[in-house]
Amino acid sequence: MDSTLKIIVSLAIIYSLRMLVAKIRKPAYLPGPKRLPIIGNLLDMPESEGWVTYKRWKEQFGDAIYLEIFGSPIVVLNSYKACIDLLDKRADIYSDRPIGIMANIMMGWHKAVMMAPYNDRWRKFRKICAQSMRKDVVKKFHPVQEREVARYLGTLLHDPLRYMENFRFTAGRTLLWNIYGIQIEEANDPIITTAEKAMQVGVFAAQPGNFLVDFFPAMRYIPDWFPGASWKEFARKGRILADNMVNIPFDMTVKDINAGVHEPSLTSLSLERKEDEDVVKWCSASLLAGKPLQKLTVGFPIESTTLVAGADTSVASIHAFFLAMVLHPDIQKRCQDEIDSVTGGTRLPEIVDKDKLPYMNAMMWELMRWQPVSPLALPHRLMKDDIYNGCIIPEGTVVLANTWAVTRDPSLFEDPERFNPDRYLPYFDKSIPHDPNNLPLEPNAFAFGYGRRVCAGVHYAETMIFISMARILSTFNITKAKDKDGNEITPEIKFNSSIVRETLNFDCAINPRSETAKSMVLQGISSL
Repeated sequence: MDSTLKIIVSLAIIYSLRMLVAKIRKPAYLPGPKRLPIIGNLLDMPESEGWVTYKRWKEQFGDAIYLEIFGSPIVVLNSYKACIDLLDKRADIYSDRPIGIMANIMMGWHKAVMMAPYNDRWRKFRKICAQSMRKDVVKKFHPVQEREVARYLGTLLHDPLRYMENFRFTAGRTLLWNIYGIQIEEANDPIITTAEKAMQVGVFAAQPGNFLVDFFPAMRYIPDWFPGASWKEFARKGRILADNMVNIPFDMTVKDINAGVHEPSLTSLSLERKEDEDVVKWCSASLLAGKPLQKLTVGFPIESTTLVAGADTSVASIHAFFLAMVLHPDIQKRCQDEIDSVTGGTRLPEIVDKDKLPYMNAMMWELMRWQPVSPLALPHRLMKDDIYNGCIIPEGTVVLANTWAVTRDPSLFEDPERFNPDRYLPYFDKSIPHDPNNLPLEPNAFAFGYGRRVCAGVHYAETMIFISMARILSTFNITKAKDKDGNEITPEIKFNSSIVRETLNFDCAINPRSETAKSMVLQGISSL
């Protein structure tokens, strides 16, 4: 063998050995259920309440779990530490959103805040939201929130059986006023019905598996007339609905501003700052849209069951609040006593009273932990390969933060299944002896998202939830309903399994605490 051939053979052997070593040293994927050829973990995926299944898998596979569906990687984070390690500390590469061809590209939902890619347009969104939803700016919306909750108390007096249907309208009407300065009188207002249909169609389009084009993007170029391409008509109608949802209320606001008859709103404040008009349109519409309350399981036409989904956090939280008060009358009484100590039992509580009501604040925080309205945070998307716990996470991985697992972690919360406002009381009552290094995790750390995708409307939502609970408890007792024989009916703790988790409807008795309380409600209505 001549020297040249020896060199070639030697180089080939060295190269082969290096490739073998590299393959051996290549980091493995994170642990997870065994994957089948082609379909991966498709058969393992839960049909409902995925957060419960993922939490159960934590015991077997750990805090970070790897899954695949048709070759698309998914990582589920089952602990607060894992969520912070990746979504917060490595936010530069974990702040993108998954790209759905049907919903994002064909219907235009990539322009919305919650679905926008992590790019310059999204940064403009965050700037607008940060400026418009700051704690000091949100104070401008307090009078509307207090007024609408006072109006809602009147419905509890005259129509208590529809307590959630009426609150859904209250939350939506309040949000619409604060975003656009538009006042509606009925739930079937065209602005609302258009937004509802647009949001539900968008959610249906975004759900994995509903449209093959999300798995085979080239299908979007199939001609409309092609056999079996009726889904393209669905996309066209969905885009029209989304455009109408964005443009109709915005144009009404601009018209009122030009006529000099507009009250301050998030939209008008943004326009005063000379922000990009198209970004303002979609920012406002995104706050209205939020995360729809119901999963859509039908095609056109759509019968809506929501008012406006941007009010979803408030609605779901208040529904859970009614459940908690029915199940825990002792906690209800303690809240009422605290409110009376501030108001004297002769007036409705106001938002400025919030800092004087430590137990009420603790109860609100515990409500957010006990029954989180978003047990599975909206998905993030990894923008480049990463290594975690010695394992590789490939670029394009969809990352899900399991907030449910966080709220049920006994290392963070003692007896996590128990509804116990006292666990948060030291945050608000500094006279209570406590170890500042051993306080439970506050809900703002997990209830509104993670990293740079945290919901911008935290202060607005908290204020709406707080003033609603405080005014309801100041004037009404919430007790168990009774059957025809006079026996109390204990409601079951049942929830839907939608994007926003809400209590299933249950009956309860809602009655004025006294004649004085009844007079407070009537006086509040008369002053509107």
